[in-house]
Amino acid sequence: MREIHKKKTGVRHLAKYPAAAALFGVVAGGVHAEETVLKPVEVTAQNPSKKDTVDTYKAPTVSVGRTQQDTRDVPQSITSVTQQLMQDQDANSLKEALRNAVGVTFNAAEGGASGDGVRIRGFNASNDLYLDNFRDAAQYNRDTFFIDTVEILRGPASMLYGRGSTGGVVNQVTKTPYLGDINQISASIGTDAYYRAEADLNKSVNDNTAVRVAMMGQKAGSFREGAEMNRWGVAPSIKWGIGGPTEVTLSYVHYEENNVPDYGVPYYRKATTPSTKAGNSSIHGNDQPIDRVETFYGLKDFDQEKTRTDVTTLSVQHQINPNMTIKNATRYGKYDLDLRANAPGLSFANTSEALSDNTVITRGRKLRDREQEILSNVTDLLWDFETGAIRHNVLAGVELTRESVFNTGRVQVDTRPGQKLGANGLPQSCAMPSTTVGNPNTSGVPANCSDPIKTVAFDAQADTVAFYLQDMIEINPQWKVLLGARYDRFKASTDNISYTKLPAGADTSRTDNVWSWRTGVIYQPDQQQSYYVSYGTSFNPSAESYSMDPKGAMTDPEENVNYEIGAKWTLLDGDLALRTAVFRTEKTNERQTDIEPGVVKPYLLSGKRHTDGIEIEGAGRITDKWHVFAGAAWMDAVIDEVANPLRKDQEGNQPANAPEYTANLWSTYQIDGNWKVGGGANWMAKRYTNEANIVYLPSYVRWDAMAEWSHRDFSLQLNVYNLFNTKHYEGLYGGFSVPGVARSARLTAGYKF
Repeated sequence: MREIHKKKTGVRHLAKYPAAAALFGVVAGGVHAEETVLKPVEVTAQNPSKKDTVDTYKAPTVSVGRTQQDTRDVPQSITSVTQQLMQDQDANSLKEALRNAVGVTFNAAEGGASGDGVRIRGFNASNDLYLDNFRDAAQYNRDTFFIDTVEILRGPASMLYGRGSTGGVVNQVTKTPYLGDINQISASIGTDAYYRAEADLNKSVNDNTAVRVAMMGQKAGSFREGAEMNRWGVAPSIKWGIGGPTEVTLSYVHYEENNVPDYGVPYYRKATTPSTKAGNSSIHGNDQPIDRVETFYGLKDFDQEKTRTDVTTLSVQHQINPNMTIKNATRYGKYDLDLRANAPGLSFANTSEALSDNTVITRGRKLRDREQEILSNVTDLLWDFETGAIRHNVLAGVELTRESVFNTGRVQVDTRPGQKLGANGLPQSCAMPSTTVGNPNTSGVPANCSDPIKTVAFDAQADTVAFYLQDMIEINPQWKVLLGARYDRFKASTDNISYTKLPAGADTSRTDNVWSWRTGVIYQPDQQQSYYVSYGTSFNPSAESYSMDPKGAMTDPEENVNYEIGAKWTLLDGDLALRTAVFRTEKTNERQTDIEPGVVKPYLLSGKRHTDGIEIEGAGRITDKWHVFAGAAWMDAVIDEVANPLRKDQEGNQPANAPEYTANLWSTYQIDGNWKVGGGANWMAKRYTNEANIVYLPSYVRWDAMAEWSHRDFSLQLNVYNLFNTKHYEGLYGGFSVPGVARSARLTAGYKF
């Protein structure tokens, strides 16, 4: 492929010089006159049915807008993390892949929640994760063993995806079968007892059918002695009718985790500097995580995080005529979570106490049992037609989705004889053993704790019926106008259940009927430049996360808007893509709690916050040997209005987990036919952990590096993470923060056949 690219580029450049072209013609004519017989030339090219990204950091197209299209035709900011980039970084989890996307940060496990906690542009996006454009909002830690590309579409996108997407969405594009017999296997070993094996096997059955199987197994410890990340998965798929008018794809994913979860380290009040804000007597910006990034405070023999994911998808695509295609996809997903964790705590009561190895750390038990299902069917009609001199690219679709969640609260009670029963009819909860900052006891099982006992549960169901229509109007080769609208009928209900003598909460239900809009104007003076302005909306209903209380049942959805001006360029004959954008993402009526006690009435929808920002990103190759992926984002996230008069001092503060800047750089260079080296860095500014701006995580720069030696079909790749062993914190929550990885290394052997 590279040789073909070079020859094509040479011919293109030759055409720019008439004298050279004439000389080429004379030589060619002379050769013909002498009837010289040339050797047959064999031309090879990549099979067009192979959907995987080529060996570059620039994705050829994106699918995050529900249609396969060139990124220059999308009037919003998009980042595509390609398979090659993930492979060079050995990024085998979604979080590791998303470190390449500017403006993306991570939450720690919130309360009893688990899995990937993602924020985009300072707004929560944990419910805005998608798998091949289907919602994938379950609580688990996603792996990339069956993922081809990770796409991040920034800004509200309810016109495409329905509820959510204040800051954007993350779409995981899975590996699909293609014509060809290409197989890859790999095995990795690393520091902190890291072991992993992968296989990606593709085989053509006949001229239009192929099967593919991706497999993975991992057993891994952590630099925080006690935490574990163990998982395995298999993802078979088969595709019929490849290259024909009708293509049918059937895929299945089975994925399991059996981890010792890590809730990080608590915060410590270091000093007492009063805030200068009027009316605020709180401590401002003084608290940071305790400086124990390598110390684990859980109970490694008692804690567990088990997840099981099963997803089956049937997709049918039929080309009715050259200008019209209809697609129908059905997804059934089942997700199970059993979480038993301990979150560390440190009292702020005595701010004058000096932190020492003997300072007591408490453990708060987190127990959750969660069963989640999704059944969804999406039909899309793609139609290209002309009205006079104007061309239309129409997307029309219908979505029918049912989501259900059965979430159970549990306790572990004291089993010692003589325990008195509480009002709920159960003995008191068994106390988790406390520990100390410097000498934590992380082993052993509390002898007086029962197995988890159910206390309460909510059984939630959410039904979505949606219709959407989008038209990309091509007025002429330079100007395009995008117009899109979607209507959602989102009906949600929650039944509350009590397993104890205490009464259950009130059952609730609500139906929201919402219109969402998307529009943009694109100016493309040539094939290398694209400039746009865009506007989009989204909404967040009370039951967005599947649970709802009586107040939420009376409250309208939150509303969000995004204004964006951007530019996209392709350079070096299309090998390098650059983009930049100036944006404002705004939540216009944030849901906030009223302070009037004992009164059931709607939440106040009078809060406001926004994020203004600038993004710059580049991806691709500068030469055939030099690949680069880099980006930077500057964000000014502000809480504009707070309804609660007791929290008015928060107005003007920075929202939680919304740093002023994020940046990343990754680059590799192919030294010769055998050796490739690379490296890069991630920059993160200071982040507050709450709206009061009291606790914060310090800024950091983390550097990584890699080297690969390959010979024919065999390769050895070494990745070193956090090269300078920088202490930093990655995920955050109100009471604790999870440290980022210490210096570590992985060695991977790969073989292709």
